[in-house]
Amino acid sequence: MKTALVIGNGQIGSEIAAQLIASGTDVRIATRSGRGPSSTSADATNATAPSEMSSMTGMTTVSAPTHVKADASDRAQLAEAAAGVDVIFACAHAPYDSRKWERLLPRLDAAVLDIAAELDIPVVFPESVYAFAGFDSPITESSPFTPFEEKGRIRQRLIEARAAHSATAASVIAGDLLGRTAEKWSSVVRMCITEPISAGRRAMVPARTDVPHGITLIADHAAAMIQAAEDLKSVPAGTHQLRIAPASNPTLTEIADFTADTLEQKHKRPLSVPRWATRAVGAFERSFYELNQLAPIWYEPCVIASSDLAQKVGTTDWREGVRQML
Repeated sequence: MKTALVIGNGQIGSEIAAQLIASGTDVRIATRSGRGPSSTSADATNATAPSEMSSMTGMTTVSAPTHVKADASDRAQLAEAAAGVDVIFACAHAPYDSRKWERLLPRLDAAVLDIAAELDIPVVFPESVYAFAGFDSPITESSPFTPFEEKGRIRQRLIEARAAHSATAASVIAGDLLGRTAEKWSSVVRMCITEPISAGRRAMVPARTDVPHGITLIADHAAAMIQAAEDLKSVPAGTHQLRIAPASNPTLTEIADFTADTLEQKHKRPLSVPRWATRAVGAFERSFYELNQLAPIWYEPCVIASSDLAQKVGTTDWREGVRQML
């Protein structure tokens, strides 16, 4: 691909943009502010100065992205931002609240799909395991939907709407996220394990710590989404593909022990917060309420199977994701 539009500049969108730029793709990043990391104007649209990136074959000039101002749910703004690009990566999201998801995400998805179909370009969405939370076998690309609570049902409806739309699209499933750009609000491992241990405290997680838990490095998720976009070139128009990004399935105790080893600290068994406690806290704190609703993912094994997409892009050892967060 020569040109790509990345909607959203958060933990996934920024990583996709970085990888695309490194490969020579011209990247536009659309956000509601239109500001990049070094922008000073709310409607900034110019890229910052090119930087130099070393490679095994020498020094390669890597252009910075162009930042454009666009509300992804506004079709006119989105169409202008997407004009002339080869693919859209739809990485905008909403706060971790099922009520806000229900109100915002279907409208956002619909706008992106409509513009992608109108401009005849593929669109790739990041996706979670929430629509499969009640599945008791390794999650594959052909697993049945088994949502356990409202967020999972919302995710199922979003995936089904993409499949029914005339746009050519892919949804790429990942586990809990690790890596350089992982944010506390979306990475339980960072919030409950790596940061407390880094501060000398014992890890406390709203989960069982002795069962396998599917995780994905953000860099692997980004690479998988880019590869999924390439794969869409060879499918009939209007196809939707459900793909699985590279994943590993360590226990949370293994992650805590590795974190302690890396920091040269003594192992302290992480405390498993009982579900009744997260339910009680959830009466006052919405994020804990939402986590409590997803109990099957956290208090039972949640295993993500390997996939052909994972084999194409490779799976980074989960320990590298921990190192990045430390």
